[in-house]
Amino acid sequence: MVVQELFKNIERKSEADLFRKATRLTFEGQSKIYDKFSNPLILYKKKKIAKEVIWFFASIAIGFLMGYLFFELFVIALPLVKNDIILHFLNSNLNFIYFLSFISFIGVYISRLVVWALNLF
Repeated sequence: MVVQELFKNIERKSEADLFRKATRLTFEGQSKIYDKFSNPLILYKKKKIAKEVIWFFASIAIGFLMGYLFFELFVIALPLVKNDIILHFLNSNLNFIYFLSFISFIGVYISRLVVWALNLF
């Protein structure tokens, strides 16, 4: 009996009513999701995370550039010392460049953290 009444109620509604109901439910669902992601606190956290990710990759790029620059300075200024150092890196110039890049990356990132800490004061 209840099922028959339910189908009678559905049959009585026009397509426009059903469309309005579906549209209203869709907008309500979208507004809940929009409110969830447009919260200023959540946006602020996402912005900070995005900024840190950008700084991380920028530090990697700057580190590789500085590592290669230091390698070239070693080649020009201290060729004999460079050869002795490369012996410790399995006779590979590339391993030495990677090592210098890693040290440069750490230096760039530490200096970035120091500037961030000073900005807090």
